[in-house]
Amino acid sequence: MEENLPQKADQELAAKKQELAAKKDDKPKRFVEKGRDVVFDNKTRVYWLKKDSWQDKGKFVNWHEAIEFADRKNNRKIGGFDDWRLPNIDEATSLFDENFEVPGKSGTSLHFDPIFPEGAFKTGWIAGDTSTRRPRFDYSEGKVVSAEEYSFGSVRICRKDLVVRHQSAPRRR
Repeated sequence: MEENLPQKADQELAAKKQELAAKKDDKPKRFVEKGRDVVFDNKTRVYWLKKDSWQDKGKFVNWHEAIEFADRKNNRKIGGFDDWRLPNIDEATSLFDENFEVPGKSGTSLHFDPIFPEGAFKTGWIAGDTSTRRPRFDYSEGKVVSAEEYSFGSVRICRKDLVVRHQSAPRRR
């Protein structure tokens, strides 16, 4: 009878671990896949293209080509949307999370949620105009860097979720 006690304790421990794992999975996830090409960020209400331009096209793009990349996705209504654009600094920064490590192109460690596929380029163009230098966000180091607008890079385009305000019926006097 004493031999069964350790086995029973192990079974109870395994059951508790499963219960805790189930509770952990019950909380809403920040990033949710919306079809095969799009990820939605529940925290910022921003839709992201799942792949960056490097992963999508297999070639680097300069800042001007990054704008054209977004325009082409709009023409094709990727994910059912036609308002894709380069992210602003706050949006690009919101993806960075040191708690995650995703292998990027050439083995670089990138810090964003693993819902985004492996193999992305480490920097992504972001919206902004500073003459001929343009901002990029570095997902390996978590900072904004500046580069010549014709430098090679990639872009992960986004769009903001529409805010729907519910109209209430007018009050009676």
